[in-house]
Amino acid sequence: MMQCEHLSVHYPGQTQAVLDDLTVTLHQGETTLLIGPSGSGKTTFLHVLARLLPDTIEAEVTGHHTTDGTVGILFQQPDDQFCMQTVGAEIAFSLENRQIARSEMEDRIRTVLTRVGLDLALTTPIAVLSGGMKQRLALACVLALEPDILLLDEPTAQLDPHGQRMMMELIEELHHDPTLTLVLIEHQLDQCVTFADRVLVFEHGGRLLLDGTPDAIFGEQRDVLIQHGIATPLLYPYTWETLPADSPQTADLRKRDVDRPSVLHETTFDVTGVTARRGNRTIFENLSLTTYRGEWIMVVGPNGAGKSTLLEMLAKLIPLHGGSVQLFETNLRKWKDRAFYAQVGFVFQQPDFQFLKQTVAEELAISCAAFDPERVQTALCHYRLTDVADQSPLALSLGQKRRLSVATMLLEQKAVLLLDEPTFGQDAETTAHIIDVLHQAQEAGTTVIMVTHDMELVHRYADRVLVLGEGRLQFDGTPSALFMKPVLLARHQLVRPLSFLYQQLEEVKHRAGKQVIAHTY
Repeated sequence: MMQCEHLSVHYPGQTQAVLDDLTVTLHQGETTLLIGPSGSGKTTFLHVLARLLPDTIEAEVTGHHTTDGTVGILFQQPDDQFCMQTVGAEIAFSLENRQIARSEMEDRIRTVLTRVGLDLALTTPIAVLSGGMKQRLALACVLALEPDILLLDEPTAQLDPHGQRMMMELIEELHHDPTLTLVLIEHQLDQCVTFADRVLVFEHGGRLLLDGTPDAIFGEQRDVLIQHGIATPLLYPYTWETLPADSPQTADLRKRDVDRPSVLHETTFDVTGVTARRGNRTIFENLSLTTYRGEWIMVVGPNGAGKSTLLEMLAKLIPLHGGSVQLFETNLRKWKDRAFYAQVGFVFQQPDFQFLKQTVAEELAISCAAFDPERVQTALCHYRLTDVADQSPLALSLGQKRRLSVATMLLEQKAVLLLDEPTFGQDAETTAHIIDVLHQAQEAGTTVIMVTHDMELVHRYADRVLVLGEGRLQFDGTPSALFMKPVLLARHQLVRPLSFLYQQLEEVKHRAGKQVIAHTY
């Protein structure tokens, strides 16, 4: 279905190839998983397969590549593929391209919306949807085209845990269609590795490092992946019943013993009876909470629950509709912007929103209180951005943009860091680095408030977790306390992480062992 021979791709202004001498053939009916570090050329490879390079996306392409059949592609950023104003009109546009009769459209639109788990009026404006809802809508539009080849670029990246599971179940269903060829980039490996036929591993510089079955790649070649900073599944190729006590997976599943700094009693944010709205829609109401210096708080909940809205409210980016917010016992209205943002850093869910300069190096330079070339170079190195220092931030891959957005907020110590999904779309090495830097900031007394869908991060690193849902704060406590509430988790579309389940399994085994010993005596 798809073939590349000695394929190389250079983007304008870049000296290093994004893809370098790539030769690979993908076959009809095959499901292929692409993995590798952020910026290793995975998305570019999908764009080549979708025939977007070089005609639609400017690039220098050499070598030979062919794609046989109709192609549907789901982009990393769903906004990039919308061209209409409402949910119904967007899907209808796909159906019009297939020359479907108008009389059949409404039933087909509702069918495809149900398939992706979206219960929305067809007149709903796309602009009011959360990132996860937009991701599902984008997939609905692609499925409406009924393509021969389906290319998925991180389809679960912006979905809540329940949405991730639904998406993976849908992709697995599509995988069983022998006429459909699937190629996907995905970081939720434990959910998709069981139905992938083949895994292609990319390395820095756009070269193909490994090509094989999931068993070969994640079993025999596991050490090679770890050496290259590439994530591996936490459980696969084992099950709970077959997991050896001394396997590398066992070590990964054990909760890290993090040397947590003691939380200081100084209040940072004091939120009292706050209501937030977007247009005529109430996002949440009567929300109250207090945060303290040195806390690491993670905010979770279903798509559309108001997690990003909460951060934007704390960052003075949207107005309140009732209640009050204080920072250091001073109402936000009384803070002047310059003084406020010297204390509070914000990392947007969409990194493009915070870039101001023409190059990556300049973007980092303006984030320093006093210009310091050495600190800029150190940051470029730490966040693996040296090769793109002279490029526009808007020309970077999504993973590189995310690293840059985080780096700009961490160059100077802040009293509070607000981060909207800072690790999504990142490889294992970069995620570990971001977490390490945030831990260092926390040790220095910074309050870290972070929205995430990654329940493994919540279990391993959060001191405190907030659950937003149904317009209210539904839970405020420790991760362990949250994971012991199955009804609450199910109601708000959350799941227990594998590391927590393993911890529970170990505790059961330990108690059973004690009972055996007691019975013996």
